Amino acid sequence: MGKGMKKDVLKFLVLAVVVLFPFSSMPAEVKEGWKVEWEKTLKAAKEEGEVMVYAWSRDSHVQALREFQKFYPEIKFISVEGSGSQIGPRLIAERRAGKYLADLYINGTTTPVEVLIPAKVLDPIRHALILPEVAEESHWFERKFHFADAGKEYVLLNDGTVDTSFIAYNTKLVKPEEFKSNWDLLNPKWKGKIVAYDPRKRSGAGGPIRFLYFSPRLGPQFVYRLFNEMDIILGSDGHVMMDWLATGKYPIFLFPAAGDLDKAKKQGLPVDEISHIEEGAAMHAGAGAVGLMNRAAHPNAAKVYINWFLSREGQTAYQKITGRNSLRTDIPKGTLPDWKRIVPKEGVPYIFGPLPEYSDLTPIRKLITEALEKAGKR
Repeated sequence: MGKGMKKDVLKFLVLAVVVLFPFSSMPAEVKEGWKVEWEKTLKAAKEEGEVMVYAWSRDSHVQALREFQKFYPEIKFISVEGSGSQIGPRLIAERRAGKYLADLYINGTTTPVEVLIPAKVLDPIRHALILPEVAEESHWFERKFHFADAGKEYVLLNDGTVDTSFIAYNTKLVKPEEFKSNWDLLNPKWKGKIVAYDPRKRSGAGGPIRFLYFSPRLGPQFVYRLFNEMDIILGSDGHVMMDWLATGKYPIFLFPAAGDLDKAKKQGLPVDEISHIEEGAAMHAGAGAVGLMNRAAHPNAAKVYINWFLSREGQTAYQKITGRNSLRTDIPKGTLPDWKRIVPKEGVPYIFGPLPEYSDLTPIRKLITEALEKAGKR
C-alpha cells in the first residue's frame, strides 16, 4: 500500500471514530482529561510553594489578587508592586541580570505591549488555561477573550469599565452645565486653567487620549488644538494634581485616576467629574492586563494562579474588591458603584483603548509633542 493511500485510510479511520463516538459518548476519562492535568499541576504548584505576581500598587488591586491565598493556602502569594511604567523596566533589568523571579504580570495594559512583548519575556496564555470554565470564552463580554496584543496570545484583558468622562472639575469654580461636549474644553476662558496627566507617558492617560484621538467626533484635530491652544499644564503625579484641583489652583483636571477622584470626593473635597459628554464613551482596562512570564520561577503555581484569577470565583473577588467591572458576564454586576453606567453593553461600538487597533500611541504622542512645541512648550 502506497504512502498516499495509507494517509487516506488513516483519515477515514479518524473520521469514523469522530462520527461513531462523538465527544458526548466518549469515556469519562477521555472527556475529563483536564482533571488529570489539573491535579498534576496543582500538586507540582504546592511543591513549588509560592507564586510571584508583579502587580499594580493600588491597595484594592493587591487585596483582590491576594484573595488567591484563601483558596490555595499551600501556595504563598508574593507581590512586587508598582505602576506598569515602574514594573516594566524592573522586569527587563532582572532578566538582563539573569534573574527569573516573576511568574505573572497583572497591571497596566501599555507596558506589556510596548515593553514585555518586544523583550520576548511572555508566554502565550491559552495553553495555561486548564479549567473548562476558564477556557470557555462564552463566559466573557461579547463571548470571547479580549487581548491587548495583535496576535491575541500574550496580554489578556480581564476587566473593562466604561469611561463616561475624563474631565474632573472644582465644584466651586466650574459649573458642570458648561460642558456638554469635549469641544467645550477649547473655550478660551479655560486657557491656562487646565492641568492634565501627561498622555505621552506610559501609564495614566493612555485610555482617555486614545478615545479622544480615535473618536470620529473628535479625532486628531481636537487633540492638536487642545494641546496647542489651551496652555495646558502637564504633570505625572496624580495626587499632586488632585490637590491642585481641590485647592482651586487649577479648576479643571484632565485624565485623573478614578481612584484618586473617588478618594477626594469621599474626603469631602470640592471635586467632581463631568459625566454627560455627548461624544459617546470609551472603555478602559485599568490594571486589568494579565501576562504569563516565560522561564517563570514557579511555572505550575503560575498556572494555578491564572486559572483561579480568571475563574468565576477569582473574578467575582476582583470585581467586588476593586470596584472594576470584570469582563466575565456570568457574575453579578449590581455590587459595582453606578454599575448601569459603567458596565459595557453588548452591541455598543465602544472604543476599547487597549485593543490592538487602538494600541499604537506613537502617532498620538508625536502629535501632542508637535502641538506643544508649536505653542512654545515641551
